[in-house]
Amino acid sequence: MIKKKNLDFLIRIFSGIIHIIIIIFSIEKGDKLFRIMMMLFSFICLTEFLMISNTKIFLKKLVFLLFLIIIIVDIFFVKNGLILYIMGFFYYFLFFSIIQLFNKSSYEEKMINIKNILFGLTYIVVPFFISCYIYSLYGKKMILGIFILIWINDSLSYVVGKKWGKNKISISISPKKSIEGCFGGLLFCIIIGIVLSKIWEEKYWLFFSFIISIFGTIGDLIESTIKRSYGVKNSGIWFPGHGGFFDRLDSFIFVIPIIFVTLLGFYHFFQL
Repeated sequence: MIKKKNLDFLIRIFSGIIHIIIIIFSIEKGDKLFRIMMMLFSFICLTEFLMISNTKIFLKKLVFLLFLIIIIVDIFFVKNGLILYIMGFFYYFLFFSIIQLFNKSSYEEKMINIKNILFGLTYIVVPFFISCYIYSLYGKKMILGIFILIWINDSLSYVVGKKWGKNKISISISPKKSIEGCFGGLLFCIIIGIVLSKIWEEKYWLFFSFIISIFGTIGDLIESTIKRSYGVKNSGIWFPGHGGFFDRLDSFIFVIPIIFVTLLGFYHFFQL
């Protein structure tokens, strides 16, 4: 039993490191590769959500086909493909909704399907678009710092909670997430925020460390609530030790829009 837990922990670390390397590589190589990587992640997370929400397989295949076409066009034919993705998913939602009008499902099932895809597009896909805007507007350093703080909070919350966690936040929602783990993640996130403030000489990284730690935890709990509502433990099996990509990126998905709005406020009111 102990050996299995140690093996699971090592697998989690290894897959997490691979994930970090991929993200850093895409950030370093420029906005085009970063954009394609973010869109790929958004596609996988959306697909996992459609799977756990029991969306019909035809409509999931339609998402795959749409993503494949857009990514190919982005790679070979356009310089800035972000608008292309927005157009693609707008027309996908339009086509999806029209299909619901003519299928043989009940009215309730039709509305559930529409609400599921609308939620998936807005809650899951939009943050990946926003991360691309952050990259293009504020540069590599900004998006890299955000990812670093998210990784520190997620990783240290898990480690501290696994080692010393006794008081659970909500057993019904996330039985493994503890108050001790959350405070551990917050503490280390603040430390890294201070380090980034010193290295990059920008004071707002300390503020961001609070935001990312607090709202990253909330994002984790929201994703856990979504899974519990559909009676599943993991969103997928494609991310060893973590579950699915939706499981691994839940903090990112919730935090990115909050950071973006905060950045807009900083630059508009304080000219930072």
